[in-house]
Formats: sequence, C-alpha cells, structure tokens
Amino acid sequence: MESISLYIHIPFCVKKCAYCDFTSYPGQLAQRDRYLEAVCREMRTQAAFFGRRPVKTMFLGGGTPTLLSGEQVRALMEAVRACFDLEPDAEITMEGNPGTLTAENLRAYRAAGVNRLSLGVQSFDDALLAGIGRIHTAAQAQEAVRMARDAGFGNLNLDLMLGLPGQSVQQWTQTLEQAIALSPEHLSCYALIVEEGTPLCGQVERGECAPLPDEDALCRMDEVTERLTREAGFARYEVSNYARPGFACRHNIVYWSCGPYLGLGCAAHSDLAGRRFYNPANWEAYLQTTQSGSTQRETEGENTPQDRMFERMMMGLRMTRGVDCARFARDFGRTPQEVWPRVIERCQRDGLMEREGEFLRLTPRGMQVMNSVLVEML
Repeated sequence: MESISLYIHIPFCVKKCAYCDFTSYPGQLAQRDRYLEAVCREMRTQAAFFGRRPVKTMFLGGGTPTLLSGEQVRALMEAVRACFDLEPDAEITMEGNPGTLTAENLRAYRAAGVNRLSLGVQSFDDALLAGIGRIHTAAQAQEAVRMARDAGFGNLNLDLMLGLPGQSVQQWTQTLEQAIALSPEHLSCYALIVEEGTPLCGQVERGECAPLPDEDALCRMDEVTERLTREAGFARYEVSNYARPGFACRHNIVYWSCGPYLGLGCAAHSDLAGRRFYNPANWEAYLQTTQSGSTQRETEGENTPQDRMFERMMMGLRMTRGVDCARFARDFGRTPQEVWPRVIERCQRDGLMEREGEFLRLTPRGMQVMNSVLVEML
C-alpha cells in the first residue's frame, strides 16, 4: 500500500499574531482534550475508509502545538500508531512557539516519538517581534533551542521572517547570523505576506506601523540569506528553505511534489486516493462532523487536468531541483514544454529557467521572479 504523509492541525494559541490568517483559536486551552478526542475519532474513521496506510512523515501544525501537554502528545501518537503503520524512520515534526515551551514537555514530546522541532522564532530583534504581536523574546528563543537540545532533539528548524514592518537589511542580517550561531539543522526564511483581514493589513493600510521594506531591500535580504546560509554549510532546496546535508524537510517535500497526504483536524486539507477534500474551519462544525462518523468532507472545486498540471508546476518550481518532467509526462500524457511551449522557451532564453536531466527548474534569477513566471502560465 502506498505510503502517505499525515498532517494534524492543532488550532490552539495564546494570542493571534498580527500577520496570522491561519485557523487558530486563542483562549480555548480548556477544550484541548475535547478537540483531541475529535481528532482521534476522525483518524479512526479515515483509517477505516482509506486503509491502514504506511506513514512516512507526520506534521503537527497550528496554531501552537506546543500548548499540548506531554501526556496529550503521547496519547495522540499512540492513536496514530493504532490507526496507521508509522514507518521506523518516519520524520515527525512539531511546530512550537518559544514562549510556550517547558523542558518537561520537550522531553515528553521526544519520548513520544517527535523527532523534529520547528520553532517559530521569526526574529531576534525584540522590537520587531513586539511589532508583529509575537509573545516571545529573542532570549526566550535562544533558551528554547538550548532546552530542545537538552531534551534530545537532533533535528531543529528555525522559522524566520524577512520583510517585517520597519526591518532593515542590517536587522535581517543580524537575525540570520544569530540563528546560524545556534547551529540548527534547517532554516526557513519566509518573506512576510500581508494577508487581507489580518490586524497587520489594517495597520499597513492606515499607516499605523513602520513602512514595509521595498523591493530593493527585499532583494538584498534574499542575497544576504543566500550568502550567509551557503557559507554556513546550508543548501537552498526550496525558495524559502535551507538545510544542512540530510536535513531537508521530507514532509514539506511531499506537498511540493504533490504527493499523497491526509489532513486531520479543523481546516485540514487532504489529497489522497485521487480526492481533494478539507475539513470545516469552524470549531463546532468540525466537532459535529467527527461525531457523525462520516468520511464525507467538503471537496475542493472542480480540479481539471489543467488545474492539476498548473499545480504540479507551481509547487515543483518552488524547489531548486524543479519539476520532474518524466513523472509529469507519465501522469498527464504531455510534457511541460508541450503544455506551455512559449512561456518555457522564453524563460529559458531569458535565463529564468533551465533543464537539467529530467528536471525543469528555475535559475536563481528565476526564483526571484517566480510569481511572474507562474502568472504567465496561468
């Protein structure tokens, strides 16, 4: 039976960050057991429907999963093992907020089988952290790394954000240098996206926060990231992700490769057995769905072959290795060059795209204008 990846959404958080548009619920910690019971019900239902699949990667995302106790994570991992065949070398990631960690819980997470920790550090500048509504400080982030190492975590990712309101190239350089000095195995360096409906979007529109860095500053930040990570022994394998050898995030590669995955929990999406479906984002609606015992979920809008082909390109071009053209031809009966001949020819001529073996990929210059390339394909 084909291996899958498993995503479990943990929607609890202490407080919404100013930029966050993910499904999360502050002030609901008393509901953790009730929610986890619903997730386990859904897990059993889906395992009965899709079969006892081997699971090669698992990701606890949020929200803030580290608001779960060690005992709650242990029970959740036991439920996973009861429903699926968790492969012996499975990558099991847990997202965490440095302001919510305890040494006791970290040891319990590790004992339960979590073997990769992704810490939402975002910045090592306390003023910038406060400006985006983070609840932790730079000192707490450094202490979180120390506690994680003491608890036995040998695979650690630090999430960082560039392009924050008022952030200078120098501030970004300092944050990246401090992150590298902590010797993580992986770095995720995401450019801030101001999402509609978030508090930050309103602040930007009303001029209530420091100005956002301009395109020139963002390009210089990207150049700094490329240089410092390379000098420190990291390889860029995706537009925003850098890893030491052997530590690329296997779970996220499943998404970028359009592989099969099952999402559990409110607002979780799935792509499995030729179906695309998702759970209700509303808390109570999700709980009611799991109580019904039905495997029926909301299905995504009509997914035409053209939609699937574009999605394969959109996700695959995020990775430095690019899109596997042989697999693309097997799945769709046409190569990317046959689907988008003019766009690909022009991108290759302009030095934005190149072919290496069976893979079609963006050049470093093409990575900087990836959105423009995708718009042309649309």
